[in-house]
Amino acid sequence: MAKGLRYQDDYLVGGPARARVTPNFTLAEYAGADGGVRVHRELVAAVQILRDQLGAPLEIAGMAPAHGLGAGLQGRFAWLAAADAAGLEAAALRLLREGDLARVEARSGKLYVEMPDPAHLPALAAERALDRAIAVTAGFETSGDPYLQVTGNFDGAGLSFGPLQVNFKTGTLQELFRRFRARDEARLKACFGPLWTEWLAVLALPSRVRQVAWADALSRGPRKADFDTRWKAALQSVGREPAFRAEMLRYAYDTYGRKLVVALSWLRGLLPVRIANLRCLAALYDLCVQQGSLDRAHDAIRRRVARERPADEFQLTRIAVEERGRAADPRWRADCVSRRLCILAREPVAVSEAGERAERDNPNLYLLRNAPVSQIERYLL
Repeated sequence: MAKGLRYQDDYLVGGPARARVTPNFTLAEYAGADGGVRVHRELVAAVQILRDQLGAPLEIAGMAPAHGLGAGLQGRFAWLAAADAAGLEAAALRLLREGDLARVEARSGKLYVEMPDPAHLPALAAERALDRAIAVTAGFETSGDPYLQVTGNFDGAGLSFGPLQVNFKTGTLQELFRRFRARDEARLKACFGPLWTEWLAVLALPSRVRQVAWADALSRGPRKADFDTRWKAALQSVGREPAFRAEMLRYAYDTYGRKLVVALSWLRGLLPVRIANLRCLAALYDLCVQQGSLDRAHDAIRRRVARERPADEFQLTRIAVEERGRAADPRWRADCVSRRLCILAREPVAVSEAGERAERDNPNLYLLRNAPVSQIERYLL
């Protein structure tokens, strides 16, 4: 997120004209005829998600109302255009069904899109919420599509892959590929092509040390952060397959989603405040990925809750992530807390802890709709 952007009641109202408000759009693109800007951040997010789904350039063709459309909804609608008009409309209709948009209408070669009432945003389905939380967490470590991330042995993990950066050192890469083979081995083999036999041999090596050594020999670039192009292409083919992306979501739930459920259950027992907003859940999910659990901060959280009596889910979540961050190694405390507060606030938050300072940012903050996640209670049973 570019620095200098100004928000007022969740409406983007100013900043540097060339500043990027989302990965593919600048502030100037949202300016009205008079050069002024007032656009709701949820509409900005929906437009970027449309661009992501379309996978091609998208033009913001106007922010002014037309007859019967947009009147009285300043900042909550936009006119869009793309070379693939049919593809744009199809993507917008998907977002309409999923609740990111409230109205879609094609008119005179342009597409009118309108966001829902910001005071009553529709709930997200749990699976979509988890997908967004995964992307936000991945955004702190990687760039681009998180399902296509392939990282070499810069950190001693050998080879890391996907939004969770599963790797040889921890055994998580091997486990994920066991699940892929069980789901669709023929499709997996097709992704690797002539490399398939060697890949099976690597997975069958008797020790993780030897697997890390194999990956180290194929790591490339500064600090070995990149990987051999042939193998990288094969792994990215896996990441593009819908069936394997779905399996990664299931794996994320099995490994970190269950930890999130434990954290939510413990907080519910501590204070009967419902935590269901995507921003709160994503912050706690990020904590579970980076720090595992709330366990080391239970006593500190209890004391602070008793002292402050948080009135809502945001206050309770903030206490939880701050106190767990402060229980980390002193070198990483500021980083941990800044990451979580960045998610809650949807903008960089400077934090100083134990003599260290951090101000983490994330290119995927636009995915954090300020809305509840449906059926979250059933995971607490």
